Amino acid sequence: MMPTIIVEDGFRVVVFGPPREHRPPHVHVVKGTVGPVIIRLAIERRPPAVWAVYGLADRDVLAAFRLVVKYHDRLLAQWRRIHG
Repeated sequence: MMPTIIVEDGFRVVVFGPPREHRPPHVHVVKGTVGPVIIRLAIERRPPAVWAVYGLADRDVLAAFRLVVKYHDRLLAQWRRIHG
């Protein structure tokens, strides 16, 4: 299971489902065919954070992070829906 949750400005934000994926809550963001950057979602008192970057330029990592922050509540809700 790999639903795309957000498509904006050339980015696609994806939440992979079980059994492939795991905690903590996070999303994968790709731009075209480049990426992903994996961004951990905020949980408890920990803010969102870039977890890993694969091939994206720094400016695209920043734009992806801002996109995740913009839609954070929606993304976390979808992650929880998929992962329980």
